[in-house]
Amino acid sequence: MATKKTSKKSTKTNQKKTKNAPRKQTARDRELEAQVREDELREKEQKLRIFSVFVFAFSVILFFVAIIDGAGIWNIVHNFYIGLFGRFAAIALPILCLVFSFLLTVVKGKNNIIPETVSVLILILLVSAFIHIVSPSNQTGDDFANAVISAYKNAVKSFNGGLFGAVIGWLLLTMGKAPAIIVDLVLVVSIIILLSKTTVNQFFSKPVKKVVEKAAPYIEEQREKRRNRNIDVYLDDEPPKSDGEDEKTDENKQDKSKKKTKAKKKDDNLGDDAMADIIRDINATTAKNKASRSGENADKAEKSIDEIVKDASETEQAKAENKNKSDSGAEEFVVSDDDMNTTVDEYKMPSVDILKVAEQKSTSDISNELKENATLLVDTLSSFGVSATVTDISRGPTVTRYELKPAAGVRISKITNLSDDIALNLAATNVRIEAPIPGKAAVGIEIPNTVSNIVSMRELIDTPDFSAQKSILSAGLGKDIAGNNVYCDLAKMPHLLIAGTTGSGKSVCMNSIIVSILYRATPEQVKLLMIDPKKVEFSKYENIPHLLVPVVTDPRKASGALGWAVSEMLKRYQAFSDYGVRDIEGYNKYVAKHEDMQPMPKVVICIDELADLMMAAPKEVEDSICRLAQMARAAGMHLVIATQRPSVDVITGLIKANISSRIALTVSSQIDSRTILDSGGAEKLLGHGDMLYSPIGASKPLRVQGCFISDEEVEELCDFIKNQGESQYSDEIQKEIEDKAAQDKNASPFLDSGEQGEELDALFDKAVDVVLDSGRASTSFLQRKLGVGYSRGSKIMDQLEEKGIIGAQDGSKPREIKINRQQWIQMQANAPVPEFTAENTEQMSIDDNVIDNQYFSPADDVDES
Repeated sequence: MATKKTSKKSTKTNQKKTKNAPRKQTARDRELEAQVREDELREKEQKLRIFSVFVFAFSVILFFVAIIDGAGIWNIVHNFYIGLFGRFAAIALPILCLVFSFLLTVVKGKNNIIPETVSVLILILLVSAFIHIVSPSNQTGDDFANAVISAYKNAVKSFNGGLFGAVIGWLLLTMGKAPAIIVDLVLVVSIIILLSKTTVNQFFSKPVKKVVEKAAPYIEEQREKRRNRNIDVYLDDEPPKSDGEDEKTDENKQDKSKKKTKAKKKDDNLGDDAMADIIRDINATTAKNKASRSGENADKAEKSIDEIVKDASETEQAKAENKNKSDSGAEEFVVSDDDMNTTVDEYKMPSVDILKVAEQKSTSDISNELKENATLLVDTLSSFGVSATVTDISRGPTVTRYELKPAAGVRISKITNLSDDIALNLAATNVRIEAPIPGKAAVGIEIPNTVSNIVSMRELIDTPDFSAQKSILSAGLGKDIAGNNVYCDLAKMPHLLIAGTTGSGKSVCMNSIIVSILYRATPEQVKLLMIDPKKVEFSKYENIPHLLVPVVTDPRKASGALGWAVSEMLKRYQAFSDYGVRDIEGYNKYVAKHEDMQPMPKVVICIDELADLMMAAPKEVEDSICRLAQMARAAGMHLVIATQRPSVDVITGLIKANISSRIALTVSSQIDSRTILDSGGAEKLLGHGDMLYSPIGASKPLRVQGCFISDEEVEELCDFIKNQGESQYSDEIQKEIEDKAAQDKNASPFLDSGEQGEELDALFDKAVDVVLDSGRASTSFLQRKLGVGYSRGSKIMDQLEEKGIIGAQDGSKPREIKINRQQWIQMQANAPVPEFTAENTEQMSIDDNVIDNQYFSPADDVDES
């Protein structure tokens, strides 16, 4: 019985809970709610549609009432309407109502357009008030009532602001006519700025830019006229030619320029129709696929395609115009007065004819290649569930970048993770993805071209862009993906680090920088200090007048040369301090005012292989490079360093921190790329000058195809410069470099740095071998391996620490081994051989025996003899 009562009670409580709990919403309820919302929305749209029709009809009737007098009731309404608003507002108001009726059906919701409509209405009334203020029929001496009534009556007969214009105008006229005009115009301009939805700066800068753009052709024409006035000035060594020779030369130049123009147009410009067809076909296919999947209307996609095609066409036209301008030849080099205030009459700049024009390969099937790759790229991404459309295509000399706009909700990481799959489907060697492109809402996928073109050095130097560079330290690097020339300015960098594997194009990049400087600077303006441990890269520049000293090839002398550069930097800063200037430009300006003083040339220090120097004298080289990188910019001294081993023991943290501008060519791993650029990407480059250029202040590195200059061109250029004059090496600088090299040699790791000049322990070399073989370093370990006592073992440990072989003691942690076997062999090769006489050898063995007997028994000391 008890169990039955309990079950009845539980049943009752469950029924009560069920009654009190809210009923769950079923699918039928949700459908009913959706139907109710749709009915309400449809009813609102119907009311809005009817309202817009009434506004449309009212605005049309009101417009004709304003312009037609009519008779009877029409004339009465016409006079009343004109009297209220005046001629201007009477015509402007119907037009405003007409636009308002159209916007009611286009813009969702009246609240979105009401603020703009009210602003335009206020603008119309302010214009009517301005008309009343400047109207000659206006009676300024009347009171408010008479002025308003007079404006209402005269509105039909004369052009005034009507009743509403008179109300606002009379209130403004209480301040005087001139203040009233000023206040009214300020209010009108303010409302126009609000309606334009721009800032004050943007609103006023647009007209100024248009005026400047329209005036640019006239200014350029005047410059051209001024340049043509000096047409009889001869810049080369050649004497004036006869008329016949001039005609032949002109004909040859015209033929060459025509051929050059045709070649460039074929290679770099695909044409408006080709680019338009490519993007139209790709996006049409993508739009059809999207429409079939989502059921969206394809008209919007077609509109976006038309805009893309238009933008692409304008871009191609701009490129063609720039190419035609560049084909006309480079202008005369313009160098800033701040770089050097002296003029050199005897020295003549090399001619661009020394450099050769690269032969361009046939590019007849570019359109088909771009279309196939782009279509395949979109299909590949679509197969992995990534929806994207092609927005732009930029074809460079060796790489083409396809700009894709992902659909809403697509993660960028999902695209970047597909780089290997894209390379597989496109049969490409390497695919680099830039996500996102700086300044664009798009992802860039860079795919190598099947037909690559060489960028010659002449293409960069024989252009107006190179002539427009103001600094004498400007250098041409190559062309970016869009085909634009890329230049760097060492004066702004102020130092450059170039790294890449063997054959990636380091030496060619270094040569392009040096050649650019030789084309812009005289020996009095720029001096070069070249360090070439390989002895073959800079040998071509030997004996040119720009060199301070002969090309340094000995690693020890290289360390001395860097030491001289540090001393020279400090001397220059002392001179700046003495004459009260801040940098080399200020000093040379001061020198220009004093004829008895000599200007300072800028110094460019070129190091072709840093890794070899770091093996020979790591401490001295690193210290000198860091000091120069930190302080040498204002002194006019700049470093250009190249290395083929971008590891942390060569590009140390201090060197990397002080040299912000870097160029990464092809490297073997992503770790090396991060060592150079702090980011990956260099491991996916193609080699042969393909580089990532990261100047100081850049958010992301820029991909550049480096220019090519052959050894024959460099030799011909150097021969031309050598004919200008003999090289004048400084004996004082050479002696100072040799002295510093000798100091570094005396301070080598194999000699003690103490004041007494005591020689190292006889077992020092063996101790280093033991440490490098085992990877361990401790006093007890050396005692066991070398069979010496504690005192001598601890002394050897101290010597190892002083010479940089091992690190300092850090508690219970093992000591760090700072060098490897290869560096130790190099250090041995550059160190003097210690001389041991019979006397000091016998004394050392006696001291050793005395020390060992203190800690070992004669039975244990097996190696006593």
